[in-house]
Amino acid sequence: MMRSGIFLALAVGAVAAPNLLRIPVHKVELSYQEQIESIHLGASRLGAKIGGSTSDVVISNYQNAQYYGEISVGTPGQKEMVIFDTGSSNLWVPNKRPWFTSHNIYDHGRSSTYKKNGTVFKIQYGSGPVSGYYSSDSVNIGSFELKDYTFAEVDVTSGLGLGYRFGKFDGILGLGWDSISVGGVPTPMSALVASGQLDKSVFGFYLGNNAPGELIFGGVDPKHVSGDFAYVPLSSESYWEVALQGVKLGDNSVSSCKKAIVDSGTSLLAGPTSEITALANKLGAKSLLGKEWTVDCSASIPDLTFQLGGKSFSLSKSDLTLASQGSTCILGLMGVDVPAPRGPLWILGDVFMRKYYVEFDWGQKQLGIATAATSAKNVVVV
Repeated sequence: MMRSGIFLALAVGAVAAPNLLRIPVHKVELSYQEQIESIHLGASRLGAKIGGSTSDVVISNYQNAQYYGEISVGTPGQKEMVIFDTGSSNLWVPNKRPWFTSHNIYDHGRSSTYKKNGTVFKIQYGSGPVSGYYSSDSVNIGSFELKDYTFAEVDVTSGLGLGYRFGKFDGILGLGWDSISVGGVPTPMSALVASGQLDKSVFGFYLGNNAPGELIFGGVDPKHVSGDFAYVPLSSESYWEVALQGVKLGDNSVSSCKKAIVDSGTSLLAGPTSEITALANKLGAKSLLGKEWTVDCSASIPDLTFQLGGKSFSLSKSDLTLASQGSTCILGLMGVDVPAPRGPLWILGDVFMRKYYVEFDWGQKQLGIATAATSAKNVVVV
């Protein structure tokens, strides 16, 4: 998530209505080469994130930078920039700053509401460990306060690699379900729901092309939606997983997978390597580093359609192509092999979520999907 894919900066904004919190989302474009390197570095880590056990689901490839914004921890509040990640379920923030970095850190000695926990928080991931210990303190997400909330203070971040040292985020705020919470601690979303501060137990994402966006907790802004929502029941309360009824390129089926997840921690569309390779070959795409795919910008690309909940959600050529260099365009696809029992599956990331406004309905255990009103500003709704 650091210097690859798409960086989306979140800054706390004004509350539009009682118990409805808006957080602006800002998108920073990467260069063609940065996109290529991002995809190449990210695929294996994404597979580890989704395919691993609950001991290693928290850390993912944040090279493909997603949605990050400001929260505060402690009393008085200490600023932390966190990634809002639907593919994990814990909140962690650093209490130690890596050498030669400008990360915000949490110092519990400066907080009058800190409570010691001390239980070890440790994840072995990628190039090394991410570890620390649990603590409890007040956590503020905009105007919403979680009192005595249990989160992790992290003092070892080497498992995130150099990307973390140069990245713009400090920690991660997971928006996944309780079943994948490391240590079994309450998730941020379950704590928000239990606090009674949300009008509705929902969150969602709206991301327009080349425009700032917004993250909203507790409701949906109808001006960012074109048409009605189609609701798809969850098939698993772990990641935001739903049954996948088919994937078509034009009129041709290109997948035998039976499930998909919508993940704000993934910037592209990811599917089994064999299916992505076959799909890319149909498009005449080429791969330089083995993970990313490029295509001639003038090539004809049929719609790629996902069938969810009896509805079809199509992505056109303009939706599927990212940065370009000369006549070469990057496809927003990468191969990721998630082993059973989690996989095989497709991961619908930012490429899908820019086209479709996705409402994550915690209360009804479903996803609401509607075409985003692209003429409006980009919005993420939580």
